[in-house]
Amino acid sequence: MLNLKEKKLLFDKNGFIIFEKLLKSETAFVHFDQVKREIVREYDSNYIKIKKLGGFMTGNLDLKPSKEIIKIWEILKELKISEAIKKLTNKALDEYDIKFAGNVSLPNKGDQFFHTDGPKSARKILIGVPIEDLKEIDGPTELVPGSHHKRISYWKFHFEKFFKKKVKLILDKGDIFIRESYIWHKGTKNRSKKLRIIILFVLSEKNSNFVKQDILNTTKFGDNMFEISFKGKIREIMSVYLPFFYFLYKLLVSFIRK
Repeated sequence: MLNLKEKKLLFDKNGFIIFEKLLKSETAFVHFDQVKREIVREYDSNYIKIKKLGGFMTGNLDLKPSKEIIKIWEILKELKISEAIKKLTNKALDEYDIKFAGNVSLPNKGDQFFHTDGPKSARKILIGVPIEDLKEIDGPTELVPGSHHKRISYWKFHFEKFFKKKVKLILDKGDIFIRESYIWHKGTKNRSKKLRIIILFVLSEKNSNFVKQDILNTTKFGDNMFEISFKGKIREIMSVYLPFFYFLYKLLVSFIRK
């Protein structure tokens, strides 16, 4: 494992860190390729069904895990990812519940509004694994370093964001990133002709309400950000076709709730 003392300082300051070429073994790459085949096959064979999922119009979908994703996690554990988690978060890996997931950005889609993944009070740690090189054209995640330090309302963040530094996670196959869930971020547009796939391992402090996941024989798609409901569809349609008004709506709601 790389110099964890230096990584800890950067993680505390910025809210994220990258470990370069950590998953560089041939075995890891075999599992990456298998996950990609599963996802592409599922996307091609069930496209009509997938189009109905919340998040399809915006171009961001979740993944439901297969056994291949679990195998990638096992490799990370062999590489002593537990030492990194302990050092970075001050909690041992066995103090967390683990959700196996992923995110897919669809071709020519994927541009999001800045957001956080849940409230600051419910701390979660995300470990992200791109299964192939992730370049500017592929729609990398854009983060605002240091924005995890304090709770800030949606409207206030957007008035301040123009003055804040932003970083895109440009990654090579074999890299991983670890980030706080409460860091302001967004997906950028995938301008390539392929699916942009990131495997995610979400660590949350152990809770009696945690529901153990079903591990599937092959990776499946799931909703992202928008529900499959009338209200959810209206919100997603607005975000795609009337983005300015949707943005104003979110600002207004945030301001009222302040």
